[in-house]
Amino acid sequence: MVCTAKREFFDDKIHKIASSNKRPWDLISWVRKKSLPTIESILYKNCLCNTLSDLWNALHKSYNSAENRLVNTRLLNKIPQADNIEWPPFSSQEFRDTIAKCSSSSTPGPDHISWRHLKVMISHNTCLEKLVHIANAYIILEYWPSHFKLANSIVIPKPNKMLHNILSSFQPIILLNTTSKLVEKVVNNRLQFHMTANGFLDPNQLGGIRQRSTTDAGVYLTYIIHAEWLRQCYTSIIAFDIAQFFPSLNHEFLSICLKKARLNTNVVGFFNSYHSNRSTTYTWNNFSSPAFNTNIGVGQGLALSPILSAIYLAPVIKIFKKRLKNLKENIPTDILSFVDDGLLISQEKSYSLPSSFLLCSYNIMSKILTNAGLVMEHSKTKLFHFTRARHPLTPLTTYHW
Repeated sequence: MVCTAKREFFDDKIHKIASSNKRPWDLISWVRKKSLPTIESILYKNCLCNTLSDLWNALHKSYNSAENRLVNTRLLNKIPQADNIEWPPFSSQEFRDTIAKCSSSSTPGPDHISWRHLKVMISHNTCLEKLVHIANAYIILEYWPSHFKLANSIVIPKPNKMLHNILSSFQPIILLNTTSKLVEKVVNNRLQFHMTANGFLDPNQLGGIRQRSTTDAGVYLTYIIHAEWLRQCYTSIIAFDIAQFFPSLNHEFLSICLKKARLNTNVVGFFNSYHSNRSTTYTWNNFSSPAFNTNIGVGQGLALSPILSAIYLAPVIKIFKKRLKNLKENIPTDILSFVDDGLLISQEKSYSLPSSFLLCSYNIMSKILTNAGLVMEHSKTKLFHFTRARHPLTPLTTYHW
């Protein structure tokens, strides 16, 4: 009834505007970007944000909740070194190929330089050669300029959220200087190639890596389910989620991962400078906050975030597989990772064994993630069973994650 009444009301408004007023621009206000709610309606730890200062502090604490979280870097001692990686100087062609894929309509960062401006500049060989020379100097000197470390976090609502009175219903989108984004994209292209070539990344990592998409994850999962059906086996899966994944990546842990990946010493030093002394401002509607220090995490939406997150998770997956092999009892569990989402997969001829295997594997993975400074969001954990049987499933034992 409510939906019908709304539809009739707006149909009547549209008819009047189209036939009586004949001013179609009156409809523009209906399609404009929806403003965020007023700050007084936002709750943080059961307290209302009555002032802008309260809102800025709540946003910063919410998106940097892992700042003082303990991390066990000794976890990486058992990870073998990957093959050595050579890092030749950047070429002009790398910058041309990278910027050609950038949309000229993207929102510029704090420097107000758009991709259209950079494309015009790079079209001149002299300007391009100077930019390539500067980018190579960043690697040689192990340095990242301070004005590239200031980000602007635009807070936007998450889709499909019924209520928008808590900060978990929003997410920050990072805006950086466009020139720095171009250099980051070129570095990302290098890392994508090198990390795949030297075998540091796990084959079951499908997120943040080129040529490994959600489609690949779906095809792989469908294949193993159907393959086990032919063997009269059931497939059971635990789907888990890592809470605030990108803002929780510890820089010290990530630096050791880069060393384990056998990146050039200058490249590791460059990333140490890249992650140090960063700051961000927050934008809520038309209000902007002062700068806050952010010495943890990688910005969601940045060019380097996907590959850095994959490098961060690669040792976690390797340690998980190694611990399963070292158990006295054989626990046949596989893992599939897609950025901050993961699947633990077990396949047997009954439901009881996979459930116990998955519970054990889930606890092991949870402990490893905790040592890596990450936390599972247990409220989102789900258990799935895939069967071809047409009769109802036998009730299973309830497990508490």
